[in-house]
Amino acid sequence: MDLMALYNTLFPMTENLNASFVTAVVITGLCVVFLGLVILILFVWAFGKLFSRKQKKPEAVPDIPKAEPVKTAKPVDTAPSSADDDEIIAVIAAAVAAMGKADGKTYRIKSVRADKNRSSRSAWSLAGLQNNTNPF
Repeated sequence: MDLMALYNTLFPMTENLNASFVTAVVITGLCVVFLGLVILILFVWAFGKLFSRKQKKPEAVPDIPKAEPVKTAKPVDTAPSSADDDEIIAVIAAAVAAMGKADGKTYRIKSVRADKNRSSRSAWSLAGLQNNTNPF
Protein backbone atom coordinates (compact mmCIF):
# COMPACT_ATOMS: atom_id res chain seq x y z
CA MET A 1 0.00 0.00 0.00
CA ASP A 2 1.47 3.30 -0.97
CA LEU A 3 1.45 6.44 1.17
CA MET A 4 -1.26 8.31 -0.78
CA ALA A 5 -3.69 5.39 -0.54
CA LEU A 6 -3.14 5.24 3.22
CA TYR A 7 -3.67 9.00 3.50
CA ASN A 8 -6.90 8.82 1.46
CA THR A 9 -8.25 6.03 3.65
CA LEU A 10 -7.52 7.93 6.86
CA PHE A 11 -8.80 11.27 5.57
CA PRO A 12 -11.39 10.58 2.85
CA MET A 13 -12.49 14.23 2.51
CA THR A 14 -9.06 15.42 1.39
CA GLU A 15 -9.40 14.08 -2.13
CA ASN A 16 -12.07 16.73 -2.87
CA LEU A 17 -9.85 19.62 -1.82
CA ASN A 18 -8.73 21.80 -4.69
CA ALA A 19 -7.44 25.36 -4.85
CA SER A 20 -10.80 27.01 -5.50
CA PHE A 21 -12.46 25.20 -2.57
CA VAL A 22 -9.64 26.15 -0.16
CA THR A 23 -9.73 29.78 -1.37
CA ALA A 24 -13.50 29.96 -0.86
CA VAL A 25 -13.21 28.57 2.68
CA VAL A 26 -10.44 31.03 3.61
CA ILE A 27 -12.30 34.04 2.20
CA THR A 28 -15.53 32.99 3.93
CA GLY A 29 -13.70 32.58 7.24
CA LEU A 30 -12.08 36.01 6.98
CA CYS A 31 -15.42 37.64 6.11
CA VAL A 32 -17.14 36.00 9.09
CA VAL A 33 -14.39 37.10 11.50
CA PHE A 34 -14.35 40.71 10.31
CA LEU A 35 -18.14 40.90 10.26
CA GLY A 36 -18.15 39.66 13.86
CA LEU A 37 -15.60 42.34 14.81
CA VAL A 38 -17.66 45.09 13.16
CA ILE A 39 -20.80 43.92 15.01
CA LEU A 40 -18.87 43.87 18.29
CA ILE A 41 -17.54 47.41 17.69
CA LEU A 42 -21.05 48.68 16.93
CA PHE A 43 -22.39 46.96 20.05
CA VAL A 44 -19.77 48.60 22.31
CA TRP A 45 -20.29 52.01 20.63
CA ALA A 46 -24.08 51.77 21.13
CA PHE A 47 -23.67 50.93 24.82
CA GLY A 48 -21.30 53.87 25.23
CA LYS A 49 -23.86 56.22 23.70
CA LEU A 50 -26.67 54.73 25.78
CA PHE A 51 -24.85 55.14 29.10
CA SER A 52 -23.45 58.59 28.30
CA ARG A 53 -27.02 59.86 27.74
CA LYS A 54 -28.19 58.57 31.11
CA GLN A 55 -25.69 60.69 33.01
CA LYS A 56 -27.41 63.85 34.12
CA LYS A 57 -25.60 67.12 34.11
CA PRO A 58 -25.25 68.67 37.59
CA GLU A 59 -27.68 71.44 38.32
CA ALA A 60 -26.35 74.93 38.88
CA VAL A 61 -25.72 75.61 42.56
CA PRO A 62 -26.71 79.09 43.72
CA ASP A 63 -23.86 81.29 44.89
CA ILE A 64 -23.45 81.23 48.65
CA PRO A 65 -21.43 84.01 50.22
CA LYS A 66 -18.24 82.64 51.71
CA ALA A 67 -17.38 83.29 55.30
CA GLU A 68 -14.14 85.05 56.09
CA PRO A 69 -11.33 82.68 57.00
CA VAL A 70 -10.41 82.47 60.65
CA LYS A 71 -7.09 84.11 61.36
CA THR A 72 -4.70 81.84 63.14
CA ALA A 73 -1.33 82.19 64.72
CA LYS A 74 1.91 81.52 62.89
CA PRO A 75 1.94 78.24 60.97
CA VAL A 76 3.52 75.46 62.94
CA ASP A 77 6.50 73.73 61.37
CA THR A 78 5.60 70.05 61.16
CA ALA A 79 9.15 68.91 60.33
CA PRO A 80 10.78 67.32 63.35
CA SER A 81 13.84 69.12 64.62
CA SER A 82 16.46 67.29 66.62
CA ALA A 83 19.87 68.02 68.08
CA ASP A 84 21.47 65.90 65.34
CA ASP A 85 20.03 68.19 62.66
CA ASP A 86 21.37 71.21 64.50
CA GLU A 87 24.83 69.63 64.72
CA ILE A 88 24.81 68.83 61.00
CA ILE A 89 23.83 72.41 60.19
CA ALA A 90 26.61 73.71 62.43
CA VAL A 91 29.20 71.51 60.72
CA ILE A 92 28.06 72.63 57.27
CA ALA A 93 28.13 76.28 58.37
CA ALA A 94 31.68 75.81 59.68
CA ALA A 95 32.76 74.25 56.37
CA VAL A 96 31.21 77.15 54.42
CA ALA A 97 32.93 79.67 56.69
CA ALA A 98 36.27 77.88 56.23
CA MET A 99 35.85 78.01 52.45
CA GLY A 100 35.03 81.69 52.67
CA LYS A 101 38.08 82.36 54.83
CA ALA A 102 40.29 80.64 52.24
CA ASP A 103 38.78 82.86 49.50
CA GLY A 104 38.96 85.99 51.64
CA LYS A 105 35.15 86.36 51.56
CA THR A 106 32.43 85.99 54.15
CA TYR A 107 29.72 83.41 53.51
CA ARG A 108 26.80 82.53 55.73
CA ILE A 109 23.80 80.23 55.64
CA LYS A 110 20.52 82.12 55.40
CA SER A 111 18.02 79.30 55.69
CA VAL A 112 17.74 75.54 56.00
CA ARG A 113 14.82 73.49 54.71
CA ALA A 114 14.16 69.81 54.08
CA ASP A 115 14.87 68.34 50.69
CA LYS A 116 11.58 67.47 48.98
CA ASN A 117 13.20 65.04 46.54
CA ARG A 118 14.90 62.99 49.22
CA SER A 119 14.64 59.28 48.61
CA SER A 120 12.85 57.14 51.17
CA ARG A 121 15.42 54.38 50.70
CA SER A 122 18.55 54.01 52.72
CA ALA A 123 22.01 54.46 51.20
CA TRP A 124 22.61 50.69 51.38
CA SER A 125 19.34 50.00 49.59
CA LEU A 126 20.17 52.51 46.85
CA ALA A 127 23.66 51.00 46.41
CA GLY A 128 22.19 47.52 46.05
CA LEU A 129 19.60 48.76 43.61
CA GLN A 130 22.23 50.49 41.51
CA ASN A 131 24.48 47.44 41.57
CA ASN A 132 21.68 45.10 40.50
CA THR A 133 20.38 47.31 37.69
CA ASN A 134 23.66 48.20 35.99
CA PRO A 135 23.81 47.13 32.35
CA PHE A 136 26.13 44.28 31.45
